[in-house]
Amino acid sequence: MKGWLLGLALAGLVGISGLHAQTYLGFRLLDFDGIYVRWGGSGPAPATVTYAFAGSEVHFDDARNCSGMVPVDDLLAASGIAKEAFEKEVEAAFGMWEQVANIRFERAAPGSKPGILIGAQSEPIGHAYADVAYAKDKGDGSVRQIERSLICLNPAKRWKVGFDGNLEVYDIRYTLAHEIGHAIGLDHPEPHGQLMSMRYQESFRTLQAGDVSGVVRIYGARATR
Repeated sequence: MKGWLLGLALAGLVGISGLHAQTYLGFRLLDFDGIYVRWGGSGPAPATVTYAFAGSEVHFDDARNCSGMVPVDDLLAASGIAKEAFEKEVEAAFGMWEQVANIRFERAAPGSKPGILIGAQSEPIGHAYADVAYAKDKGDGSVRQIERSLICLNPAKRWKVGFDGNLEVYDIRYTLAHEIGHAIGLDHPEPHGQLMSMRYQESFRTLQAGDVSGVVRIYGARATR
């Protein structure tokens, strides 16, 4: 079974304080040498994050992964997935996190700079990567604000919508929900059992208890309306 790959823009991943307790709870936070990251401030208002799809080839010199991205059109065509179906799967993946935490996602306005950019790799490798960059001067204490996250999929791999037991072909929604978790501040916990775990699995297609605990730790629970 192939593992997930996570790239960090500014530093390597290291252990965190309270690691054993957080692993026991089924989650682990991204840690940049003692710096944790999140979108938005620490107030009661939901963190609002915009997203967009790469519309042309783009490059990010400061990115460790997803440094070169292209539109997903060829990736989708090769796997027989319609663009409309793909975008619905993306919305569903973001919706998983919105349903449990005080964070919101919306499509970036045309011409604006998105918080999260989704695309295909210009140089195919692995299955999927995420890359996170944070502002060193924005935040409170050991927590810094995320400035940009990248999510890139391998266009040389086949992709699917839904589970069929074939663990060599990844489900788009599961994969994107996992990478979104990285893009908002979560790391891999134990190898399996959570959506954020390292190994792709087809036992569930929703957030698990550890995933929920982790995102709520960062953003708080979804505000009651």
